[in-house]
Amino acid sequence: MHRWYGSYADLTPWGKVCEVYTQACFQPGGNQNMATDSGAAMHMYPNPNRGDQLFLSLDAIEEGVNTVSVDIYDTFGKRVTARTIAVQDGFINTVLELNGELATGLYMVNITAGGAVYTERLVIQK
Repeated sequence: MHRWYGSYADLTPWGKVCEVYTQACFQPGGNQNMATDSGAAMHMYPNPNRGDQLFLSLDAIEEGVNTVSVDIYDTFGKRVTARTIAVQDGFINTVLELNGELATGLYMVNITAGGAVYTERLVIQK
């Protein structure tokens, strides 16, 4: 049996077909939130971002951690920015000045706080 697949008319079916359904993972307003089993929550906004300022907060950082590392990676895995932020009373609440240095595209923000690692997508949209 030969089916029409748009410009792929010469494709041959290789097995059973299953349907896949997806749902949008972005919350209203573009905020991206992540919670871990430890109860810590990372908040990063605005997302999508214009490339000027990125607001970051992380709470419930384990006791004894004095600084966290914030690394931003491009889609090729290259680290494009690295920052160290001081922890105050078990949390961070800061603004990262991006200064328009990131091109339009998708990035991964990686925060390392002691033994915990938090990763979130960041979209730069100018």
